[in-house]
Amino acid sequence: MKIFDWYLIKRWFSLFVPTIIVLIFTYLSSDVAIKIWSLLESDIAPSSVILHFLLKLPTILFQMAPLAALLATLLTLTGLKRTGELGALFCSGISGIRIGAPLIIASLSVTGIIFYTSESLVPSANRLSRDIVRSGGPGGSHVVGKSRIWLLEGSRLIHIRNIEDKGRLLIEPTVLFFSGDGLSTLRGRIDAPQARWEVNQWVMDQAIVRRFENGVFENSEQPQRLSPPIEIRPEEFFRIRRRPEDMNRGELNLYIENLKRAGLNYHQYEVQAHDKIAFALLPLVFCVIALPVGFQVSIRGGAPLGTGLSILLALIFWSIYSLSLSLGNSGILPPAFAAWFTSILFTALGVAALLLKPSPRLT
Repeated sequence: MKIFDWYLIKRWFSLFVPTIIVLIFTYLSSDVAIKIWSLLESDIAPSSVILHFLLKLPTILFQMAPLAALLATLLTLTGLKRTGELGALFCSGISGIRIGAPLIIASLSVTGIIFYTSESLVPSANRLSRDIVRSGGPGGSHVVGKSRIWLLEGSRLIHIRNIEDKGRLLIEPTVLFFSGDGLSTLRGRIDAPQARWEVNQWVMDQAIVRRFENGVFENSEQPQRLSPPIEIRPEEFFRIRRRPEDMNRGELNLYIENLKRAGLNYHQYEVQAHDKIAFALLPLVFCVIALPVGFQVSIRGGAPLGTGLSILLALIFWSIYSLSLSLGNSGILPPAFAAWFTSILFTALGVAALLLKPSPRLT
């Protein structure tokens, strides 16, 4: 790598770092202004409120990095024009695409950082942040549900109409046993009026056990007392519901597999699994978008004009991006296509603009 490559990368980061700090501070300040009084009125300790907002920093970094990369690329190019360095590089035989290569490398390194952040820091920080808000402290919990609960435990599908006595009494539990891939063949069913938690196990009275052969009813029995193979413990009914943003890709993919096996709708989660990678690459995409804009704006008023054009492009990008994700969540578009379409489209437009106008404007 040549000296001017390192120079451009250093210059890009000298603009990216303060830009991302300003964006994070602006985002966090507005969030604090909107939510702080409601949090304090919820009897959450001030120290927990502060921790709640600090835990949002990884998510804000993840969300603001694309815009910071766009602005850093644009300001780097307009600054090089103002000092005459861009013209000197171009007159020495270095093409616009070659000049943009170090900036792309810089944005790619940011992509790696925020992908690591999204996989390691963001899920755990989001979980703890939600726990603080919902329970008034970092160690609390809330009920997952009290009625119409579906559980998937290996090859068993469990339905519970209601829970009582702090999770120790299950009302009208049904346990379905399956064999084969994808819970395809029913081989057994247990129904009971209730199940009680006794000595570290569930106990059913007046249960009906039905057996099936290749999905066809074979026989049934009514044991006086039965310990059903239900693994969930009473305290596990008191866990916070987790959202896709509270899981990394491995956890989310496992959750999707469970939904598929249970025959439930999984499209929204599959879109978000693809989007975790697609969004991490947005600093690179926004850098490619900003390159042709930065090359072609004039020196006089170039920074304000270029910033305005870049913000307009970003708004157009987010509009198409949000529409694509919505269509994917509803099952109209394939999940991978919904997550990647906008990034591929704008990257192609940016590359095409660079190829059609490879020479930067120097006036």
